[in-house]
Amino acid sequence: MARKAKDVIESDTAPPPIELPAAMFSGPGLLTLADLLPVMTAFVDRDLRYRFINKPLAEWLEQPRRKLIGLHMREVIGDEAFEHREPMLKAALEGERQFFASTFNHPARGLVAAQTDYTPWVNPGTGEVDGIVIVVTDITEQRVTERALRESEERFRRIANNAPALMWVTRLDRVRDFVNDAYCEFLGMAHEEARVLDWRDRIHPEDVDRIVAESIAGEAALQRFTLEGRYLRHDGEYRWIRSVSQPRFGPDGDLSGFIGVGTDITVRKEAELELMRLVEERTGQLAASEAQFRAVFEAALEVMVLLEPDGTVIAVNNRREIWRHPKPEDAIGTKLWDAPTMSAYPQHRAVMQEGIRAAARGEVFTTEVKMERERMPTAFLDVSVQPVRGPDGSIIYLLFEARDITELKTAQEQLRQSQKMEALGQLTGGIAHDFNNLLTVVVGGLDLIAKRADDAKLRRYAENALAAAERGARLTGQLLAFSRVQRLEVRPTQVAPLIESMRPLLRNVLGPGISKTFDLDEEMLPVMADPTQLEVAVLNLAINARDAMTDGGVLHFASRKVEVTSDSELEDGSYIELTISDTGAGMTEDVASRAFEPFFTTKEVGKGTGLGLSMVYGMARQSGGTARIESAPGLGTAVKMYFKAAEGATVADAAHPDREAEEDLATHHAASVLVIDDDPDVRSFIVATLEEQGYRVHEASDGRAGLAELQRADPDLVILDFIMPGLSGAEVASRILRKQPDLPILFVSGYSETEAVKRVAPHAPLLAKPFRSDALEKAVRGALAERANS
Repeated sequence: MARKAKDVIESDTAPPPIELPAAMFSGPGLLTLADLLPVMTAFVDRDLRYRFINKPLAEWLEQPRRKLIGLHMREVIGDEAFEHREPMLKAALEGERQFFASTFNHPARGLVAAQTDYTPWVNPGTGEVDGIVIVVTDITEQRVTERALRESEERFRRIANNAPALMWVTRLDRVRDFVNDAYCEFLGMAHEEARVLDWRDRIHPEDVDRIVAESIAGEAALQRFTLEGRYLRHDGEYRWIRSVSQPRFGPDGDLSGFIGVGTDITVRKEAELELMRLVEERTGQLAASEAQFRAVFEAALEVMVLLEPDGTVIAVNNRREIWRHPKPEDAIGTKLWDAPTMSAYPQHRAVMQEGIRAAARGEVFTTEVKMERERMPTAFLDVSVQPVRGPDGSIIYLLFEARDITELKTAQEQLRQSQKMEALGQLTGGIAHDFNNLLTVVVGGLDLIAKRADDAKLRRYAENALAAAERGARLTGQLLAFSRVQRLEVRPTQVAPLIESMRPLLRNVLGPGISKTFDLDEEMLPVMADPTQLEVAVLNLAINARDAMTDGGVLHFASRKVEVTSDSELEDGSYIELTISDTGAGMTEDVASRAFEPFFTTKEVGKGTGLGLSMVYGMARQSGGTARIESAPGLGTAVKMYFKAAEGATVADAAHPDREAEEDLATHHAASVLVIDDDPDVRSFIVATLEEQGYRVHEASDGRAGLAELQRADPDLVILDFIMPGLSGAEVASRILRKQPDLPILFVSGYSETEAVKRVAPHAPLLAKPFRSDALEKAVRGALAERANS
């Protein structure tokens, strides 16, 4: 019913109790306010001509506002739309507010939906309606959304009604919003009647308390839950129904009810019940046997599943594994390849089906599978499926077993890597030894040429070649470091002070673009290591890290005490773990697995020998520890070195006594020297060098000839190659010292077997090949000086 003009004046024109600027309510001010409103509005006079249109409405009509002012509504919205709205316009002019929604054929956008509000405008002076205030809201998108929702609901209904299972959707008050045709057929009711039925009235009296309690608990958990029970069908028969329900949530995230699906499992359930009845009828002996079987079944360290020959799960044990479904019993009644665990690892369904078929034929099926999926640790399983035969020899069950062998696989991989590195070490050590023999002759010969050449050009060539040969000797030293036969002065060493002392060197090597952080252990626990080689290893790792951080980054040094047990490379005990990590580009898994191999490098040609990391690995292994790499692309690289703790030991003084001052040159040059070396070129170089220096020299090509020559020559010193065919240098030295314990021996070798030499001849020095004539002369004088001072 229309409102009277007087009522409109009294309710709508009362002045507000707020003082505002008068200009705001002037003509321009009100126009500005109207244009700023987030709604589309206009004013028409009693002749239905537009006297005002705000900016949003003009833009929606896609016409200039000045063109629309003064036009009749019919001219703007068209004849059809005007005729539809004309009754509402007349009512509004009579003082009655109109509110409606309708379609409108927009001249540019086509058919749109709009919600319109016609409010009479009452003149405060006369009390008459002078025009209509129009407010328009575009609801086209809302209409489209509502239509799509209705279509989606209709598709759901069609799909649900074609499903062979019972389906329903409930509200929080447990009244069904929807039930499908199968649900109605089960109850023998129409949809509306079935929808409002209290389903608890259809539960078997023996099941009702349990089902209701489980339902309440399942709903309270706000998780998917399953119920099994007997429900009364329309024909008066109770049927076993297995229902799966899960919560549904509204757009705001609040619980709005539940959706459920029910399946008739009467046949399977009755079979289970019959089986249970038969089991209950068994004798006490059979019951005891079952108890024993269950005890073994549950106590097994493997996952065990008892199956029908067709692969249906009958029983499962409760062995918990990270890869296994948290409720193993959910698999019962399903095929093994459809069980919840296999649903999480669908890539193995085919192999499980193959195993079931093989076992059903009487074969024992075994395989190894890799349980791998996102956000879960990878596991390796040793899987077997074997037949279980009855008294008549027929296959009555299948037994599935899965044993987690992840730790075994990890240990095998570590052993394989260790054996590979050991083999590489032996190979590179042998190559380095033979190469050092060759370099001894080259270095010695070039040294003699450089000293004797009168031609300056020839001398320069010889010196350049000598420098290149000695660079080759340094490469063999790195190979020996990897093969763990380099000469190491292993003694108690404190890691943290050594790293601290290297800070100035690291600062110069790394440059300003790389930050260094330190987290060194405060226990100051000494470890068994060669401090010089440890410094070289740290420097190598720092340079590698610098090259990996081309745009700068952080290099972190950390040390800590760790306890090691059951490690394939390390003895049990206390170790210091020294970690040098960077924020560089990192390595792929394949690159990291080969990083310690000699000559393996990812640097450009000419920018690396590929021996830096192999030397680090060899030094750590020779010191009684090991080295490992942790890296991933984009996450940087961490090299961890482990050194055996030297608990109770005293850190040795690094100073060495200067033996040279004790030597008497005039006395030694008349001495007799026996040279025993199987390499004729090396032996010739040593003999020629000593003869030139005034010594009386005897030589032998192997150990047996050397022992015979020792009896004839009675030398003052024996120069002995440590590695020889036949009698080794160690065996020759043992025989010499048994008869002449005071006779000095100087070992020479392409290896640096310091520890092996000390075991045979604790006081004998070792001269590593290759060497110059000056180094040989100094070593000989030193050995003779030891005898003179003893």
